[in-house]
Amino acid sequence: MKRQNMLAVGLLTFSVMAAGIVMPIAADTAYAAETYRNGAVVPSSEASAVREAARKKSLSAYYITSGKKFDSAVAVLRSIAPEASGLDPSGQYSFRMDKTLTGDYFYHVKAFLPDSSTAVGDYLLARDDSCVFRRFPGENRTELLMGATDKLMEKVEIYALYRKIPMESASKVFVRVPGNIPYTLTLTSLDENIIRIDADQSGQPLLYGIARGKADVLAEVTIGEFSKTKKVNYIVMDEKDMEREENRSSGRGFPIGIGIGIGFGRGHHHGHGGGIVIGI
Repeated sequence: MKRQNMLAVGLLTFSVMAAGIVMPIAADTAYAAETYRNGAVVPSSEASAVREAARKKSLSAYYITSGKKFDSAVAVLRSIAPEASGLDPSGQYSFRMDKTLTGDYFYHVKAFLPDSSTAVGDYLLARDDSCVFRRFPGENRTELLMGATDKLMEKVEIYALYRKIPMESASKVFVRVPGNIPYTLTLTSLDENIIRIDADQSGQPLLYGIARGKADVLAEVTIGEFSKTKKVNYIVMDEKDMEREENRSSGRGFPIGIGIGIGFGRGHHHGHGGGIVIGI
């Protein structure tokens, strides 16, 4: 009996194929619309639905869309003048906030039009409620909307990644600002016989070693109406110093005299942060 049933199914399948009838494959639309499973195989017709399901799932993993902190952040943005925030008081928006603090200091919040994935507002709100910035990613600029920057300046780091400068070579002062907020950097050599302040063609500030010895450089970082100043010390080395340093090393890898630095944020020559400096 079992053999006869199998034969009947086979004959039916052959008859359908011979008649040119294609049996439709049922799409698992409920699966695509409601959930997302990593590595799952679905009909290609459901690919767009799967992408949307994956996006929605990621929102809950990486973003906050409700809760006390979220509501407080949205209320602050709503309280800012529309011409500054770019948000229409009567407009309907959806907001989302990153779960991870930006620069360990800012809540990062974006505003979207309803049923849209295009952000119409991008904001950084200090966790201590001291300041609010609006970012304009397409224009590469950031504006202070509210508060003062004195608390932010306490978080700014000023340092020398490479303190040893080969003579007649360049180095940098490095600055790290939470959220990569733009800053103005002013450098002053406290011994111009050892180090002078130069700038490259793009206005990047450089420290140039002109004579063997030790010297301090005064670095002043300004954001808004507040500044932070720090002395950074450097050693300018001649060829004999460099040879001595190399002899002390294991002979592998880069010699001490090579410095490669990437700055953070923006400033001016006094100058702009960023770029790469190699001194040998």
